[in-house]
Amino acid sequence: MDTTLRDRLAVDGASWDPETGRPIDFGDSARELDAALSTCALAERSDLGRSLATGPDILDLLHRLTTADLGSLAPSDGKPAVLTTPKGRIVQRLFVHRLDTGTGVLMVSGPGGAERVRSHLDRYTFREELGLGDAASAWTHLTVLGPRARDAVAGAGLPTPDAWGSAPCRVEGVDLHVVGHDGLSEKGLSVLVPGPGAVEVWSRLATSVSQVGGGPVGDRALEGWRVLRGLPENGTELTEDHNPLEAGLWDAVSFSKGCYIGQEVVARLNTYDKVTRDLRGLVFSGELEPPARGTPLFAGSRRVGEVTSALVPPGRRTTVALGYVRREHSGAGTELVVGEDGAFRASVVELPFAELS
Repeated sequence: MDTTLRDRLAVDGASWDPETGRPIDFGDSARELDAALSTCALAERSDLGRSLATGPDILDLLHRLTTADLGSLAPSDGKPAVLTTPKGRIVQRLFVHRLDTGTGVLMVSGPGGAERVRSHLDRYTFREELGLGDAASAWTHLTVLGPRARDAVAGAGLPTPDAWGSAPCRVEGVDLHVVGHDGLSEKGLSVLVPGPGAVEVWSRLATSVSQVGGGPVGDRALEGWRVLRGLPENGTELTEDHNPLEAGLWDAVSFSKGCYIGQEVVARLNTYDKVTRDLRGLVFSGELEPPARGTPLFAGSRRVGEVTSALVPPGRRTTVALGYVRREHSGAGTELVVGEDGAFRASVVELPFAELS
């Protein structure tokens, strides 16, 4: 993070995680979570992976490697996509944007995912000209999320492109891009700002977000918002243990385009209704520490799933989680046993979660 932006976030009350160096909160994680769920919130998300390709062959390669139909992507358009293994498992979920003419193709991935994306593309690159590089140092990534995200971005005098789209603009002599997602879903917006303009754009957005009832949000509340909204993330729900369909990434999969790596497996899962697990919400009974990722779930003595992300959201008392559950046990209201010792139980709920105490 640029040091001048870090200083600006500190003025807004940011506390820092000593391990990641990221803002963990802005003084009140419960208030921040409430704002993200009910109005909107502003987050610094330069932890997300960002790769930019300027070569002429990048879209053709992505079309052949991902689940999305990207061959005819027009300037300022974008789509969600998934890089998959030959067995149809998830390598990385991407948000692919063909920015305005002359800028290139932007790929936004999960935290720390840019290197994995570039390594995967390199593995399948032969004579293609990709012009592929890391865009993390070029742009600060700011996101506005929540129900009134578009109102806040418009109030800051910035464009509000459609879901997955993008729009260039100029603020105080600095060229930037607004893209139609919040880093996890198409419900919010992201602003990509060259380093020198990050403080000015943050300030503009912070003022506008405040005017619609929101504020800045740190990573603690951001993770609570992600889980309560039921949004899978690379590295937790989205891994090579799972395929795009059981993760609920149907909007990122084209069933009409030609072949891609893993296409036969994904198509077979859809055609023959062979998806065996679903990503579901879990509400735990009793007071317990959030179970670790990978904690097994049982129906009787049979293992039927595992926890992927678990927490007590800020300002709440109830432990909740995301997890994969076998379809025959994934209906809302199904009660499952948590862990090998069977000391706690969890109820399956549809996503997103309803309001919690």
